[in-house]
Amino acid sequence: MLKVIVFDGYGTLFFTGTGSVDATAEILAVNGRLDISPKAFYGEWKALHHQHMAELPDFRLEQDIYALDLEELYGKYGFTRDAGKDVEIMLRIQGTRVAFPEVKQVLEKLSERFLLAIGSTTDTAPLQEDLYRAELPIPSSRIFTSQSLKVYKPHQAFYRAILGELNVLPEEALFVGDSLTDDVKGPQAVGMRTCWVNRKGEERGNICPDLEISSLEELPTAIDHLMR
Repeated sequence: MLKVIVFDGYGTLFFTGTGSVDATAEILAVNGRLDISPKAFYGEWKALHHQHMAELPDFRLEQDIYALDLEELYGKYGFTRDAGKDVEIMLRIQGTRVAFPEVKQVLEKLSERFLLAIGSTTDTAPLQEDLYRAELPIPSSRIFTSQSLKVYKPHQAFYRAILGELNVLPEEALFVGDSLTDDVKGPQAVGMRTCWVNRKGEERGNICPDLEISSLEELPTAIDHLMR
């Protein structure tokens, strides 16, 4: 029996837009490197960010990892500015995201039937700011971040900690998110059911979620089919 729905935050509930690429463009501009593609540079940054999250021996806040990423990239490209200061250009967009248009209505509907929670790779403060503005029906006691859990997706400890805090079995929880690695493969490894929010119409390869939707508007109906 399904009791809990755990939502990823960014890309699932909140629209991230072009904010990160725009911030990258500003960082390149202050370094006088308009010859470098902001999209390509951010792609490197994002890949390095995930690598650091997976490989660092001790947990660090995401904002600290952003600084570490940028420092390494500055060294690679020969930038002479202070990466520790310039990273603030990226960090200032944190806590400014808006929810997708359908999110509040869908979550209000689902909250009548299930416990709702959030499990997100993020520092806690910016997520709380975004949730406050969006007025979503999820209490603070059911908001779980990489900062609060001291572990990043897709480590199994992330999902096990949420299950423990909510006091539910893996099969009683559905994880909903936009990342095949973090929100499907990761939770499946601990026995949770999963729903992939495929807003961009991407190929899923050999990873098979229990549900696949293109918008959260489809989630209530998809859950009904899952529970039959």
